[in-house]
Amino acid sequence: MGLSPLFALTALFVLVHGWRDKVWMAFPRSLSVILALICGWAALTSFWAVDPARSMFSAAQLGLNTFAGVVLVGAARRLDNQGIRRVGAAMLAGIVLGMVLFVVGLVSGRRIAALLVSLESGDSYPYRLAIQVFNRGVTVTGLMAVPVLAMLWVQGRRRAASVAGLLGVAMMLAAKALATKVLLVIDVLALVAFRRPSRSMGIGLGAFLASLAILVPLGTSMLPTPQVSADWSFLPYSSHHRLTIWGFVTARIQERPVLGWGMDSARAIPGGEDDQIVYFEYPRGSGNRLPVTEQKLPLHPHNAVLQWWLELGGVGALLFAVLLARLGPLAVGAGRSTALAVCAGALVVGVTVISSVSFGFWQSWWQCTMWLLAAWATALAPLLSPSQTRDE
Repeated sequence: MGLSPLFALTALFVLVHGWRDKVWMAFPRSLSVILALICGWAALTSFWAVDPARSMFSAAQLGLNTFAGVVLVGAARRLDNQGIRRVGAAMLAGIVLGMVLFVVGLVSGRRIAALLVSLESGDSYPYRLAIQVFNRGVTVTGLMAVPVLAMLWVQGRRRAASVAGLLGVAMMLAAKALATKVLLVIDVLALVAFRRPSRSMGIGLGAFLASLAILVPLGTSMLPTPQVSADWSFLPYSSHHRLTIWGFVTARIQERPVLGWGMDSARAIPGGEDDQIVYFEYPRGSGNRLPVTEQKLPLHPHNAVLQWWLELGGVGALLFAVLLARLGPLAVGAGRSTALAVCAGALVVGVTVISSVSFGFWQSWWQCTMWLLAAWATALAPLLSPSQTRDE
């Protein structure tokens, strides 16, 4: 959660330092237009939102985060060689420190985490917290390790890259977050799929991601009732609630398919606080049925695409589809080196997929994570693809 103030302070410092140079002008103009339209539409939806005040506040927050991200990415594109090396060294140190803190947290029995949670909330927490307390941190660290590992590999520091990679894999496997396992699979697929970047590959990746932004609600509309899916033996109990949420959200999307319910209105959607009683067979094959209460929509849909459709409607989802279509060629298009294509492709796909199974898309810490990833990958791009011009 500390990423939000870290991001804000970094962006403020860069903005003051680079004000005369107008560092934000170095951000790609095509993306600037798309992002401005998304922020503008998010603000506009507050006029018909179920919670107008919250929608307007969240839209303003989105606009500020977006501008700060544009400033950071613009500054990253204007770094000189010395600045690029400094960013790379700092990122490497940060990733190593993050992994060390994770190990310390495990060895200490999560006592440090419990103390920090107690200080934040003012309440006393159990001496030992569940390992799930590290889920968000491990996911973020796993994402941020991608450009660092690519940098080490290109620099010929193969042993260091291998050791850091193995430590990262061990950390992600030790965590209980499904998102980390998904990220590992994505990294492996990116290594195989993006080894030979090309224009057609970039267009294809963009088209695939854009199609997800449009077609996901069609797929979730075919989900069975919660009780039917509860009988699927292959589905983990912990994952079933996602299907219940997605089914409810899809039904609400169909009520306002074009304009949506308003920016960040998921918490105020009618019926979202209602409970669904589902009977699970536990343990599997025992014949014993246990009732479990699942809230139909707790906090957010746990799927970025459904959240776009629910809150911003088809108009907002279409804007995000255009954004994703543009990101594909930027990530793995013509002229990219293998290292840069694998790094950028893994980040674009990884963030998209993780956003589709976890986290609220508008959560400030997650927005800051995505922008920091974009800035750091942009800063290291000249190291990963020396033949590429800075404008690319």
